[in-house]
Amino acid sequence: MSIHKVAFRVFALCAATISLSPSATAAQPPILREQGSFFINGEVVRTENPGGQAPGGRVVVNQMYVEYSVPKRQNPAALPIIMVHGSGHTGKTYDTTPDGRDGWKQYFLRKGYTVYVVDHAGRARSGWNPEAINQAQTKGDAGLIPKSGIVQFTYERAWGVFRFGPKPDEWWPDSKFPKEHLDQYMAQLVPNSEVTLRQSPQPTVSALIALLDKIGPAMLMVHSQSGTYGTQTALARPDLLKGYINVEGRTGCNLTPDQVKIMARVPWLNVAGDHNWNGDAECRAATSLVSDAGGEAAFLATYEKGVRGNTHMMMMDINNLQVADWILDWIKQNVGAARSKSARK
Repeated sequence: MSIHKVAFRVFALCAATISLSPSATAAQPPILREQGSFFINGEVVRTENPGGQAPGGRVVVNQMYVEYSVPKRQNPAALPIIMVHGSGHTGKTYDTTPDGRDGWKQYFLRKGYTVYVVDHAGRARSGWNPEAINQAQTKGDAGLIPKSGIVQFTYERAWGVFRFGPKPDEWWPDSKFPKEHLDQYMAQLVPNSEVTLRQSPQPTVSALIALLDKIGPAMLMVHSQSGTYGTQTALARPDLLKGYINVEGRTGCNLTPDQVKIMARVPWLNVAGDHNWNGDAECRAATSLVSDAGGEAAFLATYEKGVRGNTHMMMMDINNLQVADWILDWIKQNVGAARSKSARK
């Protein structure tokens, strides 16, 4: 696949946003040596119903969108990091925060890390396959629609899952989320359209493995739903995955004894926020198992750092860079130094 390289300096950032205060502007963007995007792991298949009464034909499915940024000033000891979002989200998770501050993408770039940000296969810029929905309409058979439907988060459901407060529209008094910009955050949520793809093998996992095979040794950061994707990727490529950061991905902590042995080969950090994350106990236990097996495994709870109120969306919280610094400190201490490669497309 031919990819055109783009090398440039970024001097200013101008973005139109929804309900974003003019005073809440981002810092000057980091200067980049290279930036671009590509798709990986796509598969050409035939669809019998592309919609719009068009005839059947070939389409690409299972592809994963990858956006890469290479800082002009690279940290020679920093490996590239791949950032993967969770349910209902896209790669926007790690970009500019709802109130206009640096996200983890920008912050890691400032620290000299090459950053790859992805959209799950079948979601957002990765596209999705509407054939099942089209066939259900054409044939009048609702049974063809994915069993759980195409899920989208409401304000009410997001409130509880992301732990903004004890009930919808009531914030925890110490919440670190930028409350005045909730609408800007909700605008970035999207339906989980990847349910229209086959799930075995899991297409995002396959794409992450292919991405590691393409770019070489790297680190992986996952969030929430993608916890299981991160662990599956670690189990498949412990030779290439040199650091694994799991941000409240409970499903990534369900390990068999044989998997514990493999995970002991990958430096692993589990990160938890405040107000009783439901994966806290499970991921603490998994961390201990991997550590006891000789692995470099650690559990970082923000509330144990003397900071209360971090939400499930801590990469957007008002102290998001403080949390990023804790993660970066762990990386410096536990991930082997290596020369960062230039992004390979």
